[in-house]
Amino acid sequence: MNLNLLEKSIITTITYYDVLDYPLTGFEVFKYLINPLHIVELLGVVSDTEIEPIGKIELIDVLEVLKNRNLSFYIEEKNGFYFLKGNGEIIKIRIERQKISDEMWKKTKKIVKWLQFIPYIKMVAVSGSLAMYNAKKESDIDLLIVAKNKRIWTARFMATLFFQIIGERRYGKKTAGRFCLNHYIADESLKINFPSLYNAQTYAHLVPILEGEKGIYNKFQQENNWMNNYLAFYDFQKLKNQQSIKINSLLRFIARVNEIILNTFIGNILEKILRFFQKRHIKKHSSQNQGEGRIVVNDNQLEFHPDSPEAGIIDKYNQKMLELGFEIIEKNSGLNKN
Repeated sequence: MNLNLLEKSIITTITYYDVLDYPLTGFEVFKYLINPLHIVELLGVVSDTEIEPIGKIELIDVLEVLKNRNLSFYIEEKNGFYFLKGNGEIIKIRIERQKISDEMWKKTKKIVKWLQFIPYIKMVAVSGSLAMYNAKKESDIDLLIVAKNKRIWTARFMATLFFQIIGERRYGKKTAGRFCLNHYIADESLKINFPSLYNAQTYAHLVPILEGEKGIYNKFQQENNWMNNYLAFYDFQKLKNQQSIKINSLLRFIARVNEIILNTFIGNILEKILRFFQKRHIKKHSSQNQGEGRIVVNDNQLEFHPDSPEAGIIDKYNQKMLELGFEIIEKNSGLNKN
């Protein structure tokens, strides 16, 4: 069947989220639409008729195309959700996970607000399944933490200690509803250096819930404009976030006092000591990891995804695309096999 690029982009977008058991609304298809130019890159040579829709795409255009007879061979619509043909059961899955996510969000906001007293934390954002409102009962709560440059080890130590003390840190087999502190980045090195469709879609769902520095999330978006290569509408304008945590003046005052004390040679020495012991601990335990993922350990970024779901998701996505008759092969972000 002769499909234009916008139609192919819509099908690929719905297919990607079908892998996640996540049917999309019409607006979500538009919001997370895979960039037609990325489809061109994967397909190579395409006809002029296929390239035609690459111009400015509006929401109304996507909604109109979703009604096309051509797409009815691949996708269905029910109760406002779009999904691959014959896979309507994922609507129920999404609704169930929405309810689970709502409860997890209450817990997340209740606990994360206390991170305001920890020095050098510039931003806390929720990522992963909870950010998508697609959490299962056994899901953990993934956090991305932005720390002050040259104080990333201090911030990580204190955040880890806090969650350990209150008994909410993910550890071993204790994962359900616990916090996974798997990603830290320094505020002067906000770029994620591992581009892929998976990472673009994942970080497009990122929910900043605590901003200790005004505008830090917008800066993060600007530093990661590579996502435009994968997403048609990765917007730099921050939408109103219903999950934002109100700044607590007392907690922020405590953090600032601690920063004044640590913005001296004392803090420099502490950072070096904490770096030494944490790196030694990480090296010891990273050798025990098995799976396909990535561990990054340096003064600008600390990423701990030793067994990332990315490879499995991309493989399933590629397989589904082939079953639909599309030779569109995505690559992962360069994961390592442990």
